[in-house]
Amino acid sequence: MVATLGKVAAVVLGLVICLGCVSVGGNTIISHLYYYYGPEDTLETLETSDINPENLALADLEKAVVLLELGRFEESLDALKSAEFRLDAARVTTTLGVARSGYQPWRPEYHERVLASTLAMANSLALYDTVGAANAADRALSRIAEFDCGECVFDFTRLLAALAYGGAGRFEDGVAVLSGMDVEGPGLGLVNGIRRRLERGVAGFQTEGLAPPPGESERFVVAVLLFGGGPYKVATKLDLNPTRTIKWYRYQPREEQTVGWASADVEEPVISAELTDLNALAATALDLRTRRVVAGEETPLNPDKHDLRHWTTLPASLQVLAIELEPATDIVDLVYHSPDGYEIDREPIEVPGAWLGGPIFVVRRVP
Repeated sequence: MVATLGKVAAVVLGLVICLGCVSVGGNTIISHLYYYYGPEDTLETLETSDINPENLALADLEKAVVLLELGRFEESLDALKSAEFRLDAARVTTTLGVARSGYQPWRPEYHERVLASTLAMANSLALYDTVGAANAADRALSRIAEFDCGECVFDFTRLLAALAYGGAGRFEDGVAVLSGMDVEGPGLGLVNGIRRRLERGVAGFQTEGLAPPPGESERFVVAVLLFGGGPYKVATKLDLNPTRTIKWYRYQPREEQTVGWASADVEEPVISAELTDLNALAATALDLRTRRVVAGEETPLNPDKHDLRHWTTLPASLQVLAIELEPATDIVDLVYHSPDGYEIDREPIEVPGAWLGGPIFVVRRVP
C-alpha cells in the first residue's frame, strides 16, 4: 500500500508540474493516472492541481469522461460546458496568449471537437434529457460538416443523434441522420430498428419518443458503451516542401485493451455493435489536417515544437447495444467480454416496474 501511494504521489506531482509541458509528455501523466489508478484518483488530481492556464479546457474534457464513468452525468455536462466556453474564448481573444509552458491554448483536433458534443449527447440521454441531447446533436453534426472529412466514420455520433432527435420528437431529423450511415454486420440491424421507430413517428403514430413498430416491444434498453483506451500522440515529422520539415505527430493505438464488446443475457442474446473505432477515426482526421497543412490551407501552431497534447481519457471503441424487452422483464444482465470472447464481468440492469414504453438509456464507460 505504501508503495502504491508513493506511485500515485509521484504521478500527482508530475501532473502539477507538467500538465502543459508537452515536451516531457504532460498528457502521458494524465493517461497514466487514469488507466493505472482509476477515475477517483484522476478526478481528485484534476480538481486540486495547479494546471497551466492554456490547458484548462483540456483538463475539463478529461474530467468530463471521468465523471461520466462515475455516473455523475450532470457534472460531466458542466465540465463539457466549461471546456466549450474556454475554447470559444481562446478563439476570439488574445489575452490567454502563451502561458507558463510556452504553448498557446490547446486546440482540439477535428474529431475531439465532435466527440465533445457526442459525450454531451451521451450524458443527456443518461439523464433522459432528450431536448438537451438533441441540441448537442445539432452541435456535433454541424462540426462534422464544418471540417468535411468524408473518410471519418462518426456513425456512433450519428446514431446517438437519431436517438436524441426521436426522443425530442424530431423524427424527420432522425431519419435524415441515419440515411447518411453505411454500416454492416450487427450495426445494420441496430440502425434499421431505430429507423423503423423513427419512421413511425414521421407517419404520426406517436407525437414524441420512439414508437415501436408492429410486432416489436414497447420497451427496450439502449446501452451506450465506451470501451478501452483511445490512441495517443507520438512525435514525428512532416515534410511541408522539399526544403522545409516541421515537427509533427501521429496517433498510436494503446495496447492491452481489456473489453472488446458486450452482450445482453436474454432469451435471444444480442451483442453490441461497434459504430466508431477511435484509433482509426483519430488517424484519419489527423491525416486530413496534415494534408491541409502541407497544402498551406492551415498554419500549425508552434511549428517548431512537438505539441503532443490530446484528450487522453477518450475510449478506443464506441458501441451501442439495443435490447427489446418482454413485458414481464424486470432485470437484464449486461455482460462484458474480452476481445477474444471471454466473459470478464456482468452488470444487472434493473428495469423499472412502472416503465410502460420507450427506451431505457444505459451509458457506461469501461476503460
